[in-house]
Amino acid sequence: MTANQKASLGKVAFVTGAGSGIGRTTALAFARDGASVVATDISEPNAQETARLIEELGGHALAVRCDVTRSEDVRAALDKTIETFGRLDAAFNNAGVEQATTPTADLSEETWDRVIAVNLRGVFLCMKYEIPLLLEYGGGAIVNTSSGAGVKGFAGGAAYVASKHGVV
Repeated sequence: MTANQKASLGKVAFVTGAGSGIGRTTALAFARDGASVVATDISEPNAQETARLIEELGGHALAVRCDVTRSEDVRAALDKTIETFGRLDAAFNNAGVEQATTPTADLSEETWDRVIAVNLRGVFLCMKYEIPLLLEYGGGAIVNTSSGAGVKGFAGGAAYVASKHGVV
């Protein structure tokens, strides 16, 4: 058993954006290391597929549809986490969206609002409700996904760059 497996055995990890990409890969990695995983995504079928893959590995998973821009969804997903697994030990706040490369003057307010809501507000809401649970169950770890755009801007990415700088 590896050190990661020993550290994760019996732990519970909450992953947003777990329906694809980095989120799915991370959810599977938590499961391989022995953690029970709550796979959340705005796409319920994608979250369910991640949970199926985890169970195929012999792990324990719960799929939950969660729109990280809605505090009700985040609270409900975390409530289901505690109800199902009895604790929270780790969170990977990964849900995010990008924007088409667009000059700032041409960027719609709707696109700005959506990118900021998912990428920045979503991280805030998750942490707002994860932190008390982690403290209640003895501590843990939270990782928030940013990107290179969080440290260096690029032309045509005003909303995305602002959101990722905010996460950093």
